[in-house]
Amino acid sequence: MVNSTGKTTSEDTVEAPAATTTLESSPTGRDSPPIVWLARVGALIVALQAVIYIRWILSDGFTPTPAGADPVPTHTIWIIKIAEGICVVGTIASIVWLVRKTRREGRFPTIGVFLVAWLLAAWQDVGVNAVRPVFGYNTEFFQMGTWAEFVPGWVSKGPETPAPILYTLGDYFLFFPLAVLGINALVERARKRWPRLNKAGIVAGLLLLFLVLDTVGEQLLQRQGLWTYFRVNETWSLFTGTINQFPLYENVVFGSIVMVLSICIYIFRRKDGGLVSDAGIERLRTKRGVSIIRILALTAVINAIMLVFNLGYNLVNQHADTTPPSVPSYLHVEMCGVPGNSPCPPPR
Repeated sequence: MVNSTGKTTSEDTVEAPAATTTLESSPTGRDSPPIVWLARVGALIVALQAVIYIRWILSDGFTPTPAGADPVPTHTIWIIKIAEGICVVGTIASIVWLVRKTRREGRFPTIGVFLVAWLLAAWQDVGVNAVRPVFGYNTEFFQMGTWAEFVPGWVSKGPETPAPILYTLGDYFLFFPLAVLGINALVERARKRWPRLNKAGIVAGLLLLFLVLDTVGEQLLQRQGLWTYFRVNETWSLFTGTINQFPLYENVVFGSIVMVLSICIYIFRRKDGGLVSDAGIERLRTKRGVSIIRILALTAVINAIMLVFNLGYNLVNQHADTTPPSVPSYLHVEMCGVPGNSPCPPPR
């Protein structure tokens, strides 16, 4: 990869030594390297989400969620369609760029490993509503209901917010990878400008940056009617009691911690260009399938980060006590506990 100075970085220099058949060079009876163990976990996670998606697609619930009685404002429809168009075009461009980069360099690049692994965590996007509904997407997004009810451990409570398919694809396969590359270039410049800048200073700066970016970005799109947080904890939220209420613990936990943790995995690569999930890659005896192993290993790490976020968010949700006086039908889709809808059943 070429950095801002025009010099080649070590991003993609990581490479397993070539040999013949087996995945590791350790003698019989010794443990597999960490990357292999992580890849095994990642493979189980991929298998789990495949089952979830297949069950969803084959279910009666694989159909668009209706908007309800309230009409979606025209300007909101236009914003959603433009956003989805950007997602589709940008995702195609991203795939083309990645294929060309792979052919040019002769190996699957590290940013591609990161991009695919992040996409393989998208199934957890529905997790904030696992125990009780607190968040709703606009039904105007291209959607076919949601796979949420097929996630193991999901609390059955009636209708759920639909999952925006094209927007989610763009969010996980386009916007976040672009942010990673942008932050990586920014950090490289900052290190050249301030040579004494250490990792702690970089992490602190990124935490503050994404705290602001997440708050501003969420509020900008939320105020255009793309989604809403219809149940928040009043003490730790902004604009409480309105349709634009926003939980500060969302931008702290997801906007800062999840995003920054994930980005740090990339920007703090090893000297050989490897990621933290590539530990033990030098013990692999073949190049064949190494990229898949790297993707699966990082998938395990990213999904672990997302799981911790969702567990923490659902814990805080038990103390969410404030709802706006009314929520449009295209946002609440008859979910329980929203003003005017039925109360949520007790967890079974």
